[in-house]
Amino acid sequence: MRERSLDQFESIFERASIPVLDIQELDLKRIAAVLRGDELDDSVLRLGEYLRRRFKADVRLHWSATLDAGQAAWQAQARGFAPAPGPFGSTAELVGQISIGRSQLVLLPDAAGETPTLPRAVDIDALVQGTAPPILLIRRSVEHPQAVFQRVLHSLTGNFQQTRNFAHSFALVEEGGTIVLLHTIDQTELHDVRDALRVSPDIAAAGGEELLQSLTRRGERYLKAVVAASRKFPYNVSYRLAVGEVRATVERELAAGEYGLLVVGRHQEGYSHVEAEDYQLMHQVRHVPILAL
Repeated sequence: MRERSLDQFESIFERASIPVLDIQELDLKRIAAVLRGDELDDSVLRLGEYLRRRFKADVRLHWSATLDAGQAAWQAQARGFAPAPGPFGSTAELVGQISIGRSQLVLLPDAAGETPTLPRAVDIDALVQGTAPPILLIRRSVEHPQAVFQRVLHSLTGNFQQTRNFAHSFALVEEGGTIVLLHTIDQTELHDVRDALRVSPDIAAAGGEELLQSLTRRGERYLKAVVAASRKFPYNVSYRLAVGEVRATVERELAAGEYGLLVVGRHQEGYSHVEAEDYQLMHQVRHVPILAL
């Protein structure tokens, strides 16, 4: 009887210690689709058409000045998209068009490298940092757009206060699909924090194991709260907490999990904030589409 009472008390205490979170629901109604003139343009068009139907959204087509304007306008009309005011000749012009259109998501093809006849018309770093909406980078051919959103890996780095950054990944995942929240504690950063605590005169020194346990407990509470807040949605949310190098950990999970989409970064004061680890993933992972928040 005593052991059962203790078990019940611990269960109640654990539930009480989980913070209450409210996941913002995103009404995705304005999407920008960008054509660069390479083999991935068709994938952008397919994704844009699929998302237009799924969310009943307005999709605006933006195209590089290197493309034929008449062909781009025909593509927009054939897919039910609205054409942009005109072609863009630079990343700055594209940023301006996206801002005027108040887009909530940007679909961008990013084939490997550039050629003399196909220059890179868009600077990804400048676009991610200069626009309010997240950028969905497409680096492989997408034949079945729905499959991209069936199984989503959302990589979390930095602090645990990222609730508002779940809006896009939670909106995009398919009904009945899966989101896995992977929070990686970088051991290098752990050592830096431990060393900082040791030199502070006001904070007692903390050993690496104690600090790791503290961060793990805090991470568990936060991630459990996100899972609890997601129960009202028609998809499955789970979490994993890992310790190690972020890029290697995420790439191992991608290889093992058959994901269709990787989500990285976070929004801060209306614009993207990409940590060093997220930056590497954003540029180097090429076998799945990447949503840079």
